[in-house]
Amino acid sequence: MNIDSQKTIQTYVEKCMFCEQQNIPGIHLYQSLICSKCEFEMLNTKTSDIKYKFFIHKLKDAQYAMQRRQAQ
Repeated sequence: MNIDSQKTIQTYVEKCMFCEQQNIPGIHLYQSLICSKCEFEMLNTKTSDIKYKFFIHKLKDAQYAMQRRQAQ
């Protein structure tokens, strides 16, 4: 088989928007993946916890990114 007849196969690697682990089960929100572990942690984080602000910041980033994609 020569190089011209070989097809390039690109694989899509999806990362959790919080922990950045790749190709793991979870949910999609704003076209971004949230793994099951981070989803559980996010839902069980108290609003007084510093990690809560991290989650809110990342969710806002994902929302703004989606809005920019839609505006194009």
